[in-house]
Amino acid sequence: MDCRGRSRLAWTCLALLLFSNLPYVIAWAATPADSHFTGFVFNPIDGHSYLAKMRQGFQGSWRFHLGFTPEESPGASIFLYHLLLGHFARWLGLPLVGVYHGARILTGLGMLRAIYALAAASLEQHQGRVTTFLLTALGSGLGWLLTPLFGIRTADLWVPEAFPAYALMANAHFPLAIGLMALIGVCGLGLIGLEGVDGCRRRRGAWGLTLVSAAVALGIIQPFGLVPTFGALAITVAARAAAGRDRGEAGLPWRSATWVVGAAAAALPYPLYAQWAIRSDPVLAAWHAQNVTPSPPLWDWALSYGLILLLALRGAVTAARRRKDLDVLLLGWVFVTVVGMILPIPLQRRLSIGLGVPLGMLAGMGWWYGVRKAFHSRWRGPVRALIIALTALTLVFLIAVASTAAVGPQASSPDTWLYLRDGEWAALSWLRDLAEAPSKHVVLCSPQMGTFVPAWSGQRVVYGHPFETVDAEARLRDVRAYWTGTMNDAQRTAFLERNRVDTVLLGPRERMLTTPAWEDPPGGELVFQTGTTRIYAIHELP
Repeated sequence: MDCRGRSRLAWTCLALLLFSNLPYVIAWAATPADSHFTGFVFNPIDGHSYLAKMRQGFQGSWRFHLGFTPEESPGASIFLYHLLLGHFARWLGLPLVGVYHGARILTGLGMLRAIYALAAASLEQHQGRVTTFLLTALGSGLGWLLTPLFGIRTADLWVPEAFPAYALMANAHFPLAIGLMALIGVCGLGLIGLEGVDGCRRRRGAWGLTLVSAAVALGIIQPFGLVPTFGALAITVAARAAAGRDRGEAGLPWRSATWVVGAAAAALPYPLYAQWAIRSDPVLAAWHAQNVTPSPPLWDWALSYGLILLLALRGAVTAARRRKDLDVLLLGWVFVTVVGMILPIPLQRRLSIGLGVPLGMLAGMGWWYGVRKAFHSRWRGPVRALIIALTALTLVFLIAVASTAAVGPQASSPDTWLYLRDGEWAALSWLRDLAEAPSKHVVLCSPQMGTFVPAWSGQRVVYGHPFETVDAEARLRDVRAYWTGTMNDAQRTAFLERNRVDTVLLGPRERMLTTPAWEDPPGGELVFQTGTTRIYAIHELP
């Protein structure tokens, strides 16, 4: 890429980063005078679970413990990425949410660079590379149209791991994982391309070591991404061997195959350890058992990629005819991903991570080698711009919805996900500053406040997350019953004992559920109060 091309790529990435962060800037700027911005505008429930993991690292731990459930457990050295971010925040003296978004932006930039590197391998022409890059980075489907017209919420509105632009906005680990997947593809192609070329030991070693490093990192951060990437590389190596035999050459390209197998082997130990650690801990095992993420049906995915899918089908025809290494890699990537998403396994949807990358690359090929040629040269530029704009409309829709929520009536509601009121903020700070070890406190609060407490104070709660609370459905039902007065005094006391509750938080979110007659907990002593927010210590239950 020449200097002019690098400059355009840099400005394109910068524009995309600024545009994708617009909802965060608006939400921060629109924070009411009596409130504090939580830092999350997309999927705040999971966002606060990431922040809770970071807080454990901030407190010095290298072992993850479930913070959204009252049970104690030994924990395990999993979610190392978020724990490491928490340690970074402590070492640098920075706020957790600032480090989180800094990591999200930096890894997003790396993801975009890796996607362009893969796009550069697909086309020699600069305009074709840029088109492929934009279709991959921005592309999504028809959610922007189907939701307002028919109320159909397709995957492009709620599965960010499958769409690079959405991943860029959603969290700090999806863009890093997708970037590593693209980098693995680039390195694998580099190795295969050097097969049979003498005198390239240094280049081969650089490609191979980068492949191994990216694979190990991906295995730690998002091991599901190993399946489609290495499945695609295995198919590519096998196709190269078959093509060689057809030409009367040596069969298996052993140098590249050795690096691919070695990288996969190096990436496996940590995911295997994580599975063993989770299953060995009864609390983590209970969490894992209810952590079921089924994939949307295939028709949903078809609508979720829309025009991208149509272009990708045209590109797949070209790829199947040419059968170059990149063509086989992209087709294999899509094939392995789709098979994984329809297999009867609990974590189907997790295997969709990065699917937008091979589909976007194939869509770029479909435009360049197929659709583009159907138009006169004077119309190709406007049609290209229109196609890119249409595929980016779901991104625009998501940004508009999130930005509107930050300034709409919901933002001033007591149960908003965007802001914590001054009293709640002070109560969380008080809980965070307790002298005792955070793991020794279990806080009872409303289900929604239970999402905030582990993230902002480090204390455990009875309920706070649909997956990371053990026996989540029953606990959610019991917490609501406690606050709404469905339980009598004896049942409330038994509920507090059963869940090891030693602290009760009462604020505006709890008052939306309860009545004054049910505010004071059994055996509770008022230990903190600011405005209408109180904290009770449960010393001795009657």
